[in-house]
Parts: sequence; C-alpha cells; structure tokens
Amino acid sequence: MKNAGVLSTLFTLLPLLICSCRPSLSYTGFRPLGDEAIAADPSLWGELNVHDPAVIKDGGYYYVFSTDASIGNRHPLGVQIRRSRDLVTWEYRGAAFKNFEADCADVIKFAGLNPAKHDGLWAPDIIKINGKYRLYFSASTFGSQQSCIALGEAKKIEGPYTYKGMVLTSGANAPGPNAIDPALVFSQEGGLYLSYGSFFGGIYLAELDRKSGFLKEGAVPIKIAGGNHAALEGSAIAYLPETGYYYLFVSYGSLSRDYNIRVARSRNIAGPYLDAQGRDLNDSSLVRAGKAGTKLMGGYRFLPGRTGDPALRVKAPGHNSVLIDGKDRFILHHVRSYGLPDYWFTMHVRSFALNRFGWPVAAPRRYTGRPRAAPTPPPDGDYRLIEHGDANSSLSPGVLDLHFESGRITGARSGSWRVYGDSRIELLLEGTLYDGVLFDQGFSAMSEDGYTVWVIHQ
Repeated sequence: MKNAGVLSTLFTLLPLLICSCRPSLSYTGFRPLGDEAIAADPSLWGELNVHDPAVIKDGGYYYVFSTDASIGNRHPLGVQIRRSRDLVTWEYRGAAFKNFEADCADVIKFAGLNPAKHDGLWAPDIIKINGKYRLYFSASTFGSQQSCIALGEAKKIEGPYTYKGMVLTSGANAPGPNAIDPALVFSQEGGLYLSYGSFFGGIYLAELDRKSGFLKEGAVPIKIAGGNHAALEGSAIAYLPETGYYYLFVSYGSLSRDYNIRVARSRNIAGPYLDAQGRDLNDSSLVRAGKAGTKLMGGYRFLPGRTGDPALRVKAPGHNSVLIDGKDRFILHHVRSYGLPDYWFTMHVRSFALNRFGWPVAAPRRYTGRPRAAPTPPPDGDYRLIEHGDANSSLSPGVLDLHFESGRITGARSGSWRVYGDSRIELLLEGTLYDGVLFDQGFSAMSEDGYTVWVIHQ
C-alpha cells in the first residue's frame, strides 16, 4: 500500500459532495458512498471505510481487519476490526491495539509515524495458529521505504493484541523490497509463508517459523513479482485444490486512479508465477509496461456517462484478500467511486469461481448472500457488457449494449452463448471464446488468453 499515506491528508477534509443515492441492487443494505451522516457515526459504517481488507473466518463470524483510514479520521488507531455473519452486513468493532501509541511505540518510532496527524498502521493480515491469533501489519509513510512489518498476538480474535516485535524492516533508499503489505499463506507441505512488498523492489516471499511467527532461521526472502519500481503491490496468495495451483493476486497502478487486480499462478509456492499468456510476473520490464498479469478487474461503470448510482460507477478496485469457505470462494477488496472525492472508499465482497481454463472469474456485482444462479439459460433481452481489457486504465474501455435471443448475441458485439454444466456459460464474441460462470446478478467470463468480460441484465 505504497500510496496509502496520501489518505491521511485527504481524510481530514470535509466531504465535498453529499449523495443521497442508494445502491440499485436486490440487496439495499450496502452503505452508500457520499453520505456524511453515515460517515460521522462508526456504528453505521458497515463496510464503509475499509481499506486493504484481510479476512478470516472464526466460529460463526467472518472478520475483516483493515488499514487505519476513515473519512474524517474518526476511527481509533491500531488496525480496524469488523465482523459479519453473512459477508454482507458488517459491524465495526474498534481497534486491535487498544492503546496504539504505547502498544506500537517501536514501529511508530522506526517508521517515523506522527499519531497527532493520525499516522497509523497499514494493510494487516490475520491468522490463527497454535491456539493464538497473529496479526501482521505494516508501518510506513507515503513515498517512504523506511518501513516495517510487525507482529501482534492475542488469545481472542478481537484482542487486545500484544505487540511482539518487528518481523521485517526496510530502510530509506535501501535496495530490495519495501517492508509493507504482509499476506500469509500455507504451502501444501505445511510451511507458513509471508508475501510482501510494493513498487519499491517488488513482491517477495519469506518463510516464517510456525512456532514464533518470525522469520524461519536461515530463511532468505526471494522475489516473486515486479521490481525496478514496477507499479504493483498488495499481494495475496491462495492455493486452489481444484487445479493444484497457487494463485498470486496483485494490484497494479495508483490506488486513487487506475488500480486494478491481476493474477498469475504457479505449481510451486515460490513461483514462477505466470499469467494466462505465459508471462512471468517476476519480469520487471513486462510489469513496468503493464504487460504481465491476467487482469481480473479494473474500474468500470454499468451505466453510460457519469450519472447514476455511485455503487455502479466503481473506480480503482484493489488490494484484495481471498476467502476459501468450504466450496465457496470470495475475493474482498476496496474501491472508490467516480464523481466522489478519493477519501470516500468502501469494501466489496465478490464470489469467484474458476473457469474451464483454470482462471478465476469474479462476480460482476457484490455478494448479496444468495447462491450462484441455477444452471438455466439467461432470459432473452438486453444486457450490458464490460470488457476489462489488459491496460492500466482508470476505466474499462466502455459500456456496451448487447441483445440476447435464442442463443444469439447481437448489438455492439455479435456472437452466441450457451449454458452448460454447473452454472457455466460460454460466450462467443466476435470469434473469441470466453468461458465463465453464472452468478446471482450477472455473469463473468474469461478468454483462454486472459481477457475478462462481465455481462449484466439491463
């Protein structure tokens, strides 16, 4: 989250635009962006003010830990916590560290934070191991490589957390990775690994000692993606047994402009991580040119122009985490909205599944608690198509109108479609085959070479 420090100045501003719009979805409980009355009351926040979410399931709840950032700096410092029973309705629970300045004095001093200016902790991740909860978090300031990843530990998931020490550090102007954005993953052999890093130096992977939570003795971090100031950060690795691959998710670009989520995969946790076209995310020249990583999603509008509901005009989706919950798969990430100041941000939870080519396709709309659609053909009628493309653009190429009728597609793109198997759909658009999944409120598909399309019914 290299860009996160800029948030601390934005959040002190009063909102410039108040919007009374409500999301035009089947579920209407999502917190609207732009509503100052909600922003002023933490008990009403829900998923609002979540940046860089990290998710874990514990007992009957899902928990999200997130960066110290909120509109107007109304939160206490020390890593925000939320919980939900259904991944839809979220309850703000306060901070993981109950006395930030005392508990985190070491990292405040090392990273040069100024609590009086509401400098806080960034991009946490959480794991339960050996009967305890371990909270990894980063501390830095905007544009600096004077950073650290530190560890807190608690007997209860909501804390209070006890500071245990710094796991990794990086110095100002030093070569190598920036010690921010920790993300945890187990290997299939039982090892515990930490991926981390940003624009500075790239994304690295280090093995941790399962007993202590710190670096394993003799472990040497290795670079697995980016480098040479290539614009990617916010890594997350998930192993999906359906394919036997580890999937490396990263965020490209600027978090306030053209953030987009990309993915690559490997049979080995240490890589190489290749995209759908076989390009290695460890090739910094390709990454710098925006030519590596399969683009899962970027900014988009379901409505033409700049009018309409902010919930349907999404800017800069990024810094995701992955939840594997039995047979269900979810991706959680933050977003902004076109037409609102950048200090308005919220969390989206989306279902995802793997297509026939073994790549994740994410639902076009947010998870509402309903299961995937039944494997029946979509009704004839008018649809909107979003082509995410492969560029680091601030917006998908456009909103295109399609008409579906009796298996044929006409309109801005011509072709055909068919439904098969368990909620699967195949689209043939202008001669290119896309394979994907029917979701609650639309469907998502990807071509064999890694181009994603979303389709929703008008």
